[in-house]
Order: sequence, then C-alpha cells, then structure tokens
Amino acid sequence: MLPAIVFYVLTREYKALRFVLLTAAFFLYGTLIHDFLLDWDKDMIWRYVIWASNDITWMAIIAYWGIRGKVHMWQSIAGQLIVVAAPFLQLWRVADRHLWDLTFNSSYLYKTLIPIINSVTLILCYLPILFWLQARRNKTAARTLS
Repeated sequence: MLPAIVFYVLTREYKALRFVLLTAAFFLYGTLIHDFLLDWDKDMIWRYVIWASNDITWMAIIAYWGIRGKVHMWQSIAGQLIVVAAPFLQLWRVADRHLWDLTFNSSYLYKTLIPIINSVTLILCYLPILFWLQARRNKTAARTLS
C-alpha cells in the first residue's frame, strides 16, 4: 500500500489517502495480533470474534467518513459491500466449529473467501490511481482533438 500512499500524497488526493491509511492500519493491526491470537485462543472462538469486530469497526469508520465526505462515497460503499461478508464468515466459522455438527466443513469456504475479500479490498485502495490516470489520458486526448 506504500506506493498508493506516496501517490496520494504527491497528487494531494486526500480522500483516497484517508481510505488507504485506514485500511493499511487495520491490515497492520491484524498482522500484529495474528500470532498472539493464535497462541492465546486455544479454544478457537475469540479470534473469529475479534477479527469480525475488526472488520465491523473498519466498515463503520469508512461509512462515517463516506457520509462526512472524508473519503470518496463510491469507495466507501464498494469497501463495505466487499467486506460485509467477512464478519459473517468469521461468525459462521465459530458456529460451525462449536455449535453445530454439520457435515459441511466451513474451512474451505473460509480459507477461500477471506483472502479474496482482503485482496479485493487492497485493489480498491489502488482504484483512484487508475481513475486519475484515465482522467489525465482523457484531458490529453481532448487537447489533441481541439
């Protein structure tokens, strides 16, 4: 995310910068607590609750900032639509492991969708760069045609 942060600082794109900085902070926080959670949570319950609350907190901040005009509204909405499945998957994992005795094992679904959600969220951090480049290309083309 560092290239995006540098780009947004240089182009003074502060709405996208806020989005990327918050996302980077939450990714960093998740990385820092990951090993601790695995060691501490031997019953494999609280790690999913903490990760779900982490996702919900990120979504709440992004929604609030979107409403207040601190991040792009389209980026706020897209981020929430992308991440909304993650807390449900986290809590489904807890229920599947400890409350239900299902023949369906949620680990395949969980281990597939969570990395996809994280990857698409990361891509969303870089989309304003693509929009900026396209707008610049359109300006150049308009000047050429004039």
